[in-house]
Amino acid sequence: MQFESRWEKQQRLKRQKRSGVAGMITAVILVLLLGVAMWNGKRTLEKKNRIYEEQSESLTQQINEQQQRQKELEEYKKYVKTKKFVEEVAKNKFGLLYPDEILIKPDD
Repeated sequence: MQFESRWEKQQRLKRQKRSGVAGMITAVILVLLLGVAMWNGKRTLEKKNRIYEEQSESLTQQINEQQQRQKELEEYKKYVKTKKFVEEVAKNKFGLLYPDEILIKPDD
C-alpha cells in the first residue's frame, strides 16, 4: 500500500471530477444526438406515410372507376344481345331495312 501526500490526493480528486464531468457531457451529447436522429427518422416516416396514404386514395379511386366501368360494360354486353341493337347495326352500318320499310333521306 502506498501513501499519498495531501497535494497528490487533491490532484487525484480533481482528475476524478474532471473525468466525471467529461463523462456526463459525453452522455448528454449522445442523448441529444440520439434524440435528433429519432426526430429525423420520425419526420421521414411521416412523409412516407403521407405519400402512401395518397397512393392508397388514388388506387381506391381507380378501383371505384374500374368497378363503374365494369358495370357499364356488363350493361352494354346485355344490350348487345338484344334485338334492338342488331337492328341498329343492320340499319346504320349495313344499310339494311325490313321489307316493308322505306328509307327517306332528307334534302341537303
